[in-house]
Amino acid sequence: MLPIEALQERIGQSELGQEWINNPLLDQDVWSVQELGYSEEESKIRATWNIYFEKFSLPWLKLLAKLTALASAREKRSLALVVRKVNDLKQFDKFLLTEGYNQPELITDSVLQKFITAGHIKHRQSTIAYVARLWKEEQWLTLSYTPIKYKKTIPKVEVIPEEVLHQIYEKFDLFPPPLERLFRLQLVLGCRIGEMLRMPRQCLKKEGSQWFLLRWVQKRKHWQFYQIHPAVAELVREQQKFLDEQLGSNSDFDKLFCKTSTSNRDGAKGIGKRLEKEPVYLPELMTQAIVENYMKDFSVNLKDKHGNKFHLTSHKLRRTKASIMAYCDAEDEYIAAILGHASLDMLPHYRKRSLERLEKEANTKGYVNMYGRVTGFKPRKRRYERLAELLKVSTPLGECHRPTMLGDCQYRYACLSCDHHRVTLEDKPKLETDIQRLQKDLEQAQTATSTRRVTEINRLLELLKTRLQGLKKLENFKGENNNG
Repeated sequence: MLPIEALQERIGQSELGQEWINNPLLDQDVWSVQELGYSEEESKIRATWNIYFEKFSLPWLKLLAKLTALASAREKRSLALVVRKVNDLKQFDKFLLTEGYNQPELITDSVLQKFITAGHIKHRQSTIAYVARLWKEEQWLTLSYTPIKYKKTIPKVEVIPEEVLHQIYEKFDLFPPPLERLFRLQLVLGCRIGEMLRMPRQCLKKEGSQWFLLRWVQKRKHWQFYQIHPAVAELVREQQKFLDEQLGSNSDFDKLFCKTSTSNRDGAKGIGKRLEKEPVYLPELMTQAIVENYMKDFSVNLKDKHGNKFHLTSHKLRRTKASIMAYCDAEDEYIAAILGHASLDMLPHYRKRSLERLEKEANTKGYVNMYGRVTGFKPRKRRYERLAELLKVSTPLGECHRPTMLGDCQYRYACLSCDHHRVTLEDKPKLETDIQRLQKDLEQAQTATSTRRVTEINRLLELLKTRLQGLKKLENFKGENNNG
């Protein structure tokens, strides 16, 4: 068995070990998350106050687990990830004792693979890969580990089906008003629930006619202002007014969402009955546990199209936002920016799912763009428009396929010059009427010798005629198909 003194000596000679070998935390088996550098705010939101090392039986693995936690916190890994790694190593400790591999030199690659496949493969594989690299780099312990590509199923992108989303909007008022606003905002913004709960009470700013919202981007660890639609700003202002009424405008509570409690005076919780109780609003941080408990109660009567119970979580609202943007053919980088993703790894799965569904639903070659080209199918943003005004971008003529879900359009009064504008055969009469009107305007402008006006009208006429030519191709195409 590896003597703890020998391991401590190795640690003391390593770069990180020199810094940590005398850290008093190494002599303790219960660490507060704030001692690791996480804020009291994050601790309260996640309802995680301590990390426990008591259940380790192998002294050398306990010490390495503590160092691993310190290294992960130093790298600014999320609190949830640090806790998960420690728990995975606790399971590894139990596995080694059960299998009789309590000495490091007995831990072969096959032993590690056996441990990985005996539990949650993705989590265990990630933890073992991380510690194998870290421990080897620091020369604490070298594990004989070769990552194997286990057969993976395509990640389950759990979005909310349209029929369930309808039910949610119909029943949103079952939630206490601040939670209704919280979930509406999360669906529109695509934030993580932790980011929503951190949102400051004074998070809005207005520059000219534009509204901006300050939000915490968890993966990037910084605050950032995002431009938002005026309707979103109004929803935020409603919540601010609610706090003023409930807590007082002079309250020093500085978050947009406060604690919503259904606890009775005797301390009994309203589990399963939350939506039937009148809540009390407290000037305290809302926790993720409270949010998810409300979601659980709300899910009781939600059914998918097959009649199966649908379990709603706050993260599914975020994934639905991502799926809607992918469905609207938004650029991957734009989706990643809105969602606060650190990488583009998950986006192909949203894209694949959206395109598969799109191909089933879209009418083949039913749209014409500004260049007169007939398009095979469109990103059908309108599919979700009737679900909420917040997701709607109206257009003067035809349909806007602009990928940006919210915010003012720089081409608001110039759809004909925009790449995202599409027309269908249903728009043909409107285009012909506009051409007739513009022809009359052109005659008047020529009579008045208004060169600038003549140039502008001719430009618009050309754009309209190009679209009409495309619609004629579309008519011919559909006629051929019908005849065939």
